[in-house]
Amino acid sequence: MRIWLFAVGAFVLIPALAEAKECVYSEKSFLARVVAFDSQKRHTYGGEKGGAGEATSEPPLLGEKEIVLSFEQGPHSAYTKYILDILDKHCVKATFFLKGSAVLANSVAVRDVARRGHTLAAGVWSKANAAKPEDARNELESALAAVAKASKEPVAPFLRMSQRALAPEFQAYIEERGVSLWYADIESGDGDQGLTPTAFANRTLARLKEAGKGVLALRDTSKMTVDALDSILINMEIEGFKIVQIVPTANFEPKAEVSEKLSLPAAVAPPRVARPAADQRVEQQRRDAPRPLARETPRVAAPAAQPQRRLSERENAARQTGSGVDSRQ
Repeated sequence: MRIWLFAVGAFVLIPALAEAKECVYSEKSFLARVVAFDSQKRHTYGGEKGGAGEATSEPPLLGEKEIVLSFEQGPHSAYTKYILDILDKHCVKATFFLKGSAVLANSVAVRDVARRGHTLAAGVWSKANAAKPEDARNELESALAAVAKASKEPVAPFLRMSQRALAPEFQAYIEERGVSLWYADIESGDGDQGLTPTAFANRTLARLKEAGKGVLALRDTSKMTVDALDSILINMEIEGFKIVQIVPTANFEPKAEVSEKLSLPAAVAPPRVARPAADQRVEQQRRDAPRPLARETPRVAAPAAQPQRRLSERENAARQTGSGVDSRQ
């Protein structure tokens, strides 16, 4: 199967996306289209005050009500799987900006993200210091190389960073390596305290309506995201939003010397964690469901007591003396 992709400035064919054939890419479906992004020509996207990163001379990447789903800071050993299941349910694809240190610790989750047809990208290893270009370069190389090594799949040259005031040397290095920096247009705030999943979902939808289009940032390390994601996607579709998957026109090529320094730990069983709230409600309903009454064991009447025969005077006397007596006399 071949999928036509709209690239900034050109149409291209990406046969590698054949595994996404179970999802229908159509203007009439929730998953509207796949867009190929050329990081060699455009080095930043998202987070502009004008909305959806369109403060550029390049053609608009997204149309009205088109949203790029993105997840960051993961993968999580348990939550990421729940998120992938929910995305499969709605047949939508996202971009995962995976954190370098978490990637090496959860390589199974990284491979699962790739297997389900999502775009693999990277967040910084920890926090790149824009004042030290050498450290920032190492962060960039290590983060993307870790995703490639853990997934054993091609990685998009997309990097999520929080800093905007980048050192000129680092900016030049990004362009040299053909990497683009991605910022969020809609911050979900899934780390905010005091919100219920319903309140968080409603607030996220309100922010989407206000922005109109752009990159939505969620965290797959957040239990709040797991609990609210299904509701968010349902209401996005009701409100007429469309999901756009971003893929690269060319993959990132890690440096061999960087990859060799990265090691994957031995696989360990994931920790047991609470399931999403929806699953908990189902489990609670199962526990609260009326149970069949226990079958009562039928009572059987005890045999009637035999009337006690009254002893004669001779029998009483015999008992007192210890001598036998024939009661028939």
